[in-house]
Amino acid sequence: MPMKPQLVLDAGGVLVANLSPLFWQQIAGEPAAYDQLVQTYQLELREDLWNGKAAEPAFWHWLRQQLPQLQEHQARRLLHMNIQPLPAMKLIPEWHEVFDIHLLSNHRSEWLLPLLSPVRHCFSSMTISSQFGSSKPAPAIFAHTASLLPPGSRVLYIDDQLHNLPPAESLGWSTLQADNGGRWVRQVLSFA
Repeated sequence: MPMKPQLVLDAGGVLVANLSPLFWQQIAGEPAAYDQLVQTYQLELREDLWNGKAAEPAFWHWLRQQLPQLQEHQARRLLHMNIQPLPAMKLIPEWHEVFDIHLLSNHRSEWLLPLLSPVRHCFSSMTISSQFGSSKPAPAIFAHTASLLPPGSRVLYIDDQLHNLPPAESLGWSTLQADNGGRWVRQVLSFA
């Protein structure tokens, strides 16, 4: 029996919505506070949060320090309203019949895994940056995922961020950038 091709998927912007500017705008409340909040987050916490060096509760603690009036339960609700499944999520069972599917994502496992639970059985492996300790486009996280794939297999990697494609291509993987309109989903099965 021939080996199935391997489908490696990013999560944010591919299977679930990214943590968008809308979330930060809703949290900040006013435009001036939004700009400062996002800049401070990117400088102080973003990398450590996605790499798992900062635990998920540190995010909420940091937010409360920045916005003392913030109610954590409301902020959590806004986060979950903003990180919703995208249409491609419904195609995972169909793709699973043709591909071995793997996840390679810069994300927080606490936020992502509940959303993936209906299709989790379709994944052969999951590499999430907060658990792995490194994030894309670092070569180490790509090498780890590559080590989980059958040697010599054909691989299609899909990510919404263009800067994450070259590390995959350096491994000999075919790549496809997920566009905001979701047109990319029509090209997946043509790789099989």
